[in-house]
Amino acid sequence: MVLDTFVYTEPEQLRADLLSMASHELRTSLTVLKLQAQFLNRRLARQGLYDYVAILTQMEEQIQTMERLNGDLLNVSTIQTGRLAYVEESVDLNKVLQESAEVMQQMHPTHTVVVRGTATSCVVGDRVRLGQVFSNLLSNAIKYSPGADTVEMEIRSAAEAISISVCDHGIGIPQEQREHIFERFYRAVDPSTNAIPGLGIGLYVVAEIIKHYGGTITVESVLGQGSMFHVVLPLSRHESLGM
Repeated sequence: MVLDTFVYTEPEQLRADLLSMASHELRTSLTVLKLQAQFLNRRLARQGLYDYVAILTQMEEQIQTMERLNGDLLNVSTIQTGRLAYVEESVDLNKVLQESAEVMQQMHPTHTVVVRGTATSCVVGDRVRLGQVFSNLLSNAIKYSPGADTVEMEIRSAAEAISISVCDHGIGIPQEQREHIFERFYRAVDPSTNAIPGLGIGLYVVAEIIKHYGGTITVESVLGQGSMFHVVLPLSRHESLGM
């Protein structure tokens, strides 16, 4: 299944093609760098050179960040041309959410990722795409709460839907900008965010994936206190865990 086709003007098609080509080229280089870093990490660990192992581990984390950003770039291109494909399979949503939390915890040891609640249903969908949604939301929560030490993800199940909330205790989003944050390439403008890296495409990709599944994503935020993103996935596309 794919999303509805996006109609391009000629200049937009050219930009999309360039974006796609650049993303593919970057992916090859990043894969080589990642494999080399992992190889060196293992050799240094066997030699007991743990100071260098720590440095290489930080390099691997940065490579993972670059891979995520590059993946977002490629997804923007495929979403807009209607080529973003989805696998249809039964997915244990608890496992996806736990894996997303564990990966973000490893990448960002400055924060503790707290997961509360469980899903009582399996999603009929794409495990990778759904994992991308919650990894992006957790990554954003950590990135925009540099002065906090925890982010939380809460899972709630009801008869009609499963809802997942991701909460941070960070800088918050101005009221007038909240309706735009899911737009392509949009970033909230505030002096406190100038030093925070980003392309303004992560939330756009998240929103498009959730829309594909007939779900919704909304945000609540208070400046200086943090933000909470709410994802609701309808149970019409779910199966019971006992199947």
